[in-house]
Amino acid sequence: MMFLMLAVVAAVGQSSNPKPAAELKQWDIWIGDWAFSGTAKDTQTGPEYSFDWHMHGHWILNGYGQLDNVIKGNGIETHSLEILSYDPIKKIHTVSGFQNDGATWTTTFTFDKETSVENETMISPDGKVITCRLTWVFSSDRMAVSGKAECDDGSWWRVKGTKSKT
Repeated sequence: MMFLMLAVVAAVGQSSNPKPAAELKQWDIWIGDWAFSGTAKDTQTGPEYSFDWHMHGHWILNGYGQLDNVIKGNGIETHSLEILSYDPIKKIHTVSGFQNDGATWTTTFTFDKETSVENETMISPDGKVITCRLTWVFSSDRMAVSGKAECDDGSWWRVKGTKSKT
């Protein structure tokens, strides 16, 4: 039995790491430090407010991206983590997000030159399902972006951001 276990461990140790899908490189656009500011409404009838957002993107696990977000606005500070990936079978970019208030989301993401579109399904902390469409327009040097989100519950946001030069 011990010999069998050692053989399995040795075989696993000798296997090569698979190369990440080339499509993952499209996520490069978010890798680095971003500073955003914008306006939002959390409900159709609620007040509009300003917010600031900091995002740090980095590569993890041999080709996946991770975004760490801190958003301050409307008297609240939220923290979230997003994992950026590519599904080679469905041929789509995906995001899985988790927020410190219990909200989670999944997103499909399409890239088209300077424009990217996200279709997101969020589950709020109280279990409500919210769908949103987010549109991003990048500068030609990929160091600035403007974005907007429109959600089926009447919430929305508009934002402008810049990427720090490293």
